[in-house]
Amino acid sequence: MKAVTITDLNTMLKRQDLILNVKFKLAPSKRVFSRIKVDLYFDEECIKSFYLGVPYYFACKEELPIRSVLSLKQVRAGKHTVKVELGGLWPLAGPSDFKEATIDWYPTVRVPLVKVIPRVKKIEAPAIAVVTSEVKGLYEEMRKRWKRELIARREE
Repeated sequence: MKAVTITDLNTMLKRQDLILNVKFKLAPSKRVFSRIKVDLYFDEECIKSFYLGVPYYFACKEELPIRSVLSLKQVRAGKHTVKVELGGLWPLAGPSDFKEATIDWYPTVRVPLVKVIPRVKKIEAPAIAVVTSEVKGLYEEMRKRWKRELIARREE
């Protein structure tokens, strides 16, 4: 059984940006929250990985959305494949699920082609926590400070 099932992947081109709308469903769980790893691929190359923490009360909803905005300013014209892969991080989470889509990209303004992959501008996921490496470091610092304060109180 899969922990996460992608129900829909929509792509939309808006000027020089590619907007990915992903809707997914979580399998029923007895955990307080579910941890999910999300990987974004562009032409079979991973461009962004991030983690989601979804509380159990959001898991009972039918679908949860993730919206990503990719800048295609310096990407070559032609057909490109975009793939989104979601998988659970808990033990016995099951296999990951993925969806991919093909887009035709033809820029309206000529820009020097420097990059092969796009830049991720924004990732939005309403009411769920997107945990990046910077946030993970901040949580680690908070945990260490809390432990120091706890030890200091015990010594007093």
